[in-house]
Amino acid sequence: MNFFRHQEEARRNTGRLILLFSLAVIAVVLTVNLLFIAGIHFATYSSTEGSRAFEIYDGEHWAVVSFTTMAVILISSFFRQLSLSKGSDVADSLGATLLDPGSREADERRLLNVVEEMAIASGMPVPDVYVMEDSGINAFAAGYQPSDAVIGVTRGAISALTRDQLQGVIAHEFSHIFNGDMRMNMRLTGIIYGIVFIGEIGRMIVRGSHNRGFTTRRTDPRAAAFGFALMAIGYGGEFFGRMIKSAVSRQREFLADASAVQFTRNPDGISGALKVIGYGAGSRVGSPSALEVSHFFFGPVMRFRRAMFATHPPLDERIQKIQPGWDGHYLQPRMQHIEVRDFAYNDSDAISGFSAGQGEAPENVDSSDTAVAHADTGYEAIPYEARGEEFLRSEIAIINAMSAEALVFALLMSGSTEETAREQQNMIQQRHGSDTFREALRYLNEARRSDKEVRLELVERAMPALRRMSLRQYRTMNQTLVSMIQLDNKIDLFEWCLYRLILQYLGRHFGTLPAFRQKRKSAHALADDIAVVLAYVAHAGTKNYQAAVLAFEAGITSEQLLMRDCNPEHAPHKSLKPLNKALSALIASAPEVRERVMRAISVCVHHDGKITMEERDMIRTLGAILETPLGMFENPAELID
Repeated sequence: MNFFRHQEEARRNTGRLILLFSLAVIAVVLTVNLLFIAGIHFATYSSTEGSRAFEIYDGEHWAVVSFTTMAVILISSFFRQLSLSKGSDVADSLGATLLDPGSREADERRLLNVVEEMAIASGMPVPDVYVMEDSGINAFAAGYQPSDAVIGVTRGAISALTRDQLQGVIAHEFSHIFNGDMRMNMRLTGIIYGIVFIGEIGRMIVRGSHNRGFTTRRTDPRAAAFGFALMAIGYGGEFFGRMIKSAVSRQREFLADASAVQFTRNPDGISGALKVIGYGAGSRVGSPSALEVSHFFFGPVMRFRRAMFATHPPLDERIQKIQPGWDGHYLQPRMQHIEVRDFAYNDSDAISGFSAGQGEAPENVDSSDTAVAHADTGYEAIPYEARGEEFLRSEIAIINAMSAEALVFALLMSGSTEETAREQQNMIQQRHGSDTFREALRYLNEARRSDKEVRLELVERAMPALRRMSLRQYRTMNQTLVSMIQLDNKIDLFEWCLYRLILQYLGRHFGTLPAFRQKRKSAHALADDIAVVLAYVAHAGTKNYQAAVLAFEAGITSEQLLMRDCNPEHAPHKSLKPLNKALSALIASAPEVRERVMRAISVCVHHDGKITMEERDMIRTLGAILETPLGMFENPAELID
């Protein structure tokens, strides 16, 4: 499944949608003008002189009314999209509640672990998870980018689905993230809202036409008629808008189902979830706001009498696409509370689809639902003598914002000399207090015992807890990280990777990272910036200059880029400013350009037949910065193995 190709397809579909909706907006503008002309006609018509409508309603009136109508639609659409710009905004509008990342309730822990495993294995931050208290089986993904996405799941899905089925549903939602569907869904919602707003103005005019006094109630029939006409125009536009939205959504659902199968390598998971819905559980969502964002969901939020308004294909058709030999039988919901413990430190390779070629990692969870579960998720079962990363993974599952902050400090200090680490510890104690200081020391001992290759993974796992910080706490943490990194007057690669991940994931969340407007520049137009990035990658993998030059040339001349005559000497070892500047240019490029850059980076890294820890860290970090997480590639293992 080439997610970049499907992102480009989504972009083209968005272009077609904009064309269709532009025609709809033009139709609305023309109809509003005709409405004014009709009103003037009836107001000025006489049997002797006829109508003066076209005499009075000249070109200037056409321009003013057209501009005003267009402005109302576009401005209301813009503000609606802005109100949904964060995934959390969508979740809040649906009445969903944020799930505590430290929850010990067995079913909630299982959901959190599934989401965490898939996020880490796909190279994206662990998203916030929201719960809707609906008995129907449903889920949604929302957000503009992988870095600000959220996952929402109904209580019915949490309790009625097995682990494999739940994994299939979550994989379906992750594929919407990678396919670029979330951004398109936001735009669809915004444009339809803009058209409907014309009808809302009409409704307000109708209400205002009923003038109530202390003793009398008078109605202005002309104002009421005008208001009703605007309502008809607005809601008529909504009618056609919903048809377009539903047609697009149905196609994207088939794609997301296929992607979920590829992710998990288990068609029984997602098909099983669909069969449980068909058995009778349904996928209904009770929130009044659900209909507006119905195309965000895994299943239909309500039954549609007309197929043209259905945002999802028929259930049987979806199942047959996944399992062509399906016998037509549905599945009963699982019995509750019968799954074995979900340890917090499950290896991310549990999702075999994200680690193709590596073999299947042993599961800590018996998804057959035959073992009796314990409400306690078993953190105490991890001996202190266990490897450091296992202890830290178990801690992350029950961590709060302060402890997560301390963990980040500890991971940063784990690569420092003893002298530098002592100065960094003093800085933490002075700026963040004794509690954070003591917690950082506790984690530091474990971080130093951990495999260095998992340090960035631990940062990504801690993201849900880090998002619980206030903006002020985040700014203070950010300043402390910068000061800690600058203490020894040099920045090593791990320090840069850790800081850029924090900046990428939390900067977007707290609104401190500036948004980049996408520019449709070709790879050749960005050749110098691509060369800078590849040169840094080449030098990160080896201390041998000639080997770095060969790796650079392999990447820059690969079939992904086919560039010639680029200078490999782009990587001054004393400064990372050129790299940061080059990345700023690439961030704003089109998804297909960023894909080609990431594949060229992979060629560069694999040139010598091996991959170092530094190269792994760099691929993961660059994937995050360029919003191209590993899960978007057909075989992520090709990039990191």
